[in-house]
Amino acid sequence: MNAVGSATSVLLNVDDVEPIRYARSRLLRQAGFDVHEADSGRAALRLIPGIAPDLVLLDVHLPDISGIAVCRQIKRDLGSGIIVLQISGSATSAPQATVALNSGADCYLVEPVDPDVLVATVRALLRLRTAERALATANQQLSDKNAELQRVNKALLRSNQDLEHFAYVGSHDLQEPLRNIVTHIELLQRHVAPRFDESEQQLFSVVVDGARRMRALIQDVLAYSGVGKESPTFGPTRLQEALDLALANLADGIKEAPLCLSARQLPEVWGDVMQLSRVFQNLIGNSIKYRLPDVPLRVDITAEKDPEGDWIIAVHDNGIGIATQHLEKIFEPFKRLHGYEIAGTGIGLALCRRIIEAHGGRIWAESRPGEGTTFLFTLPPAESHH
Repeated sequence: MNAVGSATSVLLNVDDVEPIRYARSRLLRQAGFDVHEADSGRAALRLIPGIAPDLVLLDVHLPDISGIAVCRQIKRDLGSGIIVLQISGSATSAPQATVALNSGADCYLVEPVDPDVLVATVRALLRLRTAERALATANQQLSDKNAELQRVNKALLRSNQDLEHFAYVGSHDLQEPLRNIVTHIELLQRHVAPRFDESEQQLFSVVVDGARRMRALIQDVLAYSGVGKESPTFGPTRLQEALDLALANLADGIKEAPLCLSARQLPEVWGDVMQLSRVFQNLIGNSIKYRLPDVPLRVDITAEKDPEGDWIIAVHDNGIGIATQHLEKIFEPFKRLHGYEIAGTGIGLALCRRIIEAHGGRIWAESRPGEGTTFLFTLPPAESHH
């Protein structure tokens, strides 16, 4: 598009009356436009491909072809991007203007036209077309960027799926040889370790603990990567049922660390009961692991609706708490805030986040050191999918 109001804005002035054509061209050249002339419709149509005008001032009454027909042909054959300003010295009726505008004209003026009005109208039409073309360019660029983003996202999804498959298959294939290693090490520990001196027994214990941690890590990696491979059964799910399953799996740990648990009026949500039981199992399991010494462990589970109608589930404990700067990091895979004196692989909370996000929710934590931790996550109500 040529610059509006500059000599590079090309106009074509089409009128068969020479004095009118001359006066109009002179006025527009003084306003800074590059003006070409034609005295008939056919002359205009021949000239347009060579000069590529930004705007055509087109008389309605021409000796060979109606100006309205010329306008229609310009828009149809020579590009709808050319602005057509129809001008009439005699057709003053509204129907005539309606026909011209319906034929593609961008504007319609009736002589006599005030010179300032004519120049201002031309500039306004050129500004409008500049804005339209800029918008079209921006839309095309946006479309191109969206297409590129879709391509990148598709490649990223494929890469993530490949990595997930690799982690799942690799971990699955490692399970059997590691199980054999752990089994035979434990047998050796039972039958041979009594003959070792204290130093040798410590070395052997390091090997046993390392093998057990490796087994736990592989099992957690399998669980984490398996969430993306599973086909969960979503439906109306009683959170109390998911909690009961989790507590059954945590029975041994609860025996070692007596737990006072309160769960008040847990709702029915839309989800998968087995996956949600894993969330409760990991969160309550963390409360057991990170409890304060010599303080009875208490876990309170509550539910309330947020303004959007989703359930917010809160799991609060009175444990050691988490420093504020670590609250985002704890949901990253393999992120551990403590050494191996506290059992764990750093997968549990990452698994919780993956499950909750697969349910269309979000999960976060609120905590202060020494004041316990509250894990909160959102879930859609069961009736939202009915």
